[in-house]
Amino acid sequence: MGRLGSMFGYQEYGAEPDVMTLAKGLGYGVPIGAFLSKAHCQALVPGDHGSTFGGNALTTAAGYAGTKFLIENDIPGQVKDMEPYLLGRLNEVKDRFSFVSEVRGKGLLAAMDFEDNISPQVLTNSNEAGLLLNGPRPNTIRFMPPLTVAREEIDEAAERLSTALSNI
Repeated sequence: MGRLGSMFGYQEYGAEPDVMTLAKGLGYGVPIGAFLSKAHCQALVPGDHGSTFGGNALTTAAGYAGTKFLIENDIPGQVKDMEPYLLGRLNEVKDRFSFVSEVRGKGLLAAMDFEDNISPQVLTNSNEAGLLLNGPRPNTIRFMPPLTVAREEIDEAAERLSTALSNI
C-alpha cells in the first residue's frame, strides 16, 4: 500500500482487479491478511473463512492506524515525489560501474541488474558497508526503502552502495 505512488499498485497501470489480496502493506509490521472482491466474484460470506492472519482486535487496530496515517499524510504522494530522486541516484551509481546493466523501478521499489551473477557478492559487500538489500536473482538486487525515506537517506544509501560496488 503506497509503495508505487498510489494507494494500491494497480492504480498505476489503469487496470482494476476483480479480487485483491492485502497483507504486509496492510499490517504495518504486524501479521494480518485480507482480500477484497467485487460482488460478482465473491465466493465467501462473513464467517466462511478464517485464518491465522485474518484479523483480530490488535492487528485490525494496527492496520487501521497505519492506513489512516498513510492517507492523512499523503504517503503515496510523497513516494511519487521521491521516485525520480531514488532512480536518479541509482542511475548515477550505475554510470560509475560498467558491470551494472540496468536500473529500473516504480515508486519506492527499484532493482539494479548486473552483467554477471554477482548479487551474492554485492549483498555481502553492501552489508559490510552498512546497507541492507535483497537479492531476488543472481544478477539483481532490490531496493525497498521505507515509504517515508528522506533524500539524505537515499544519498547515504547510494554512497554505501558505491563503496560496496567498488570492492567487486
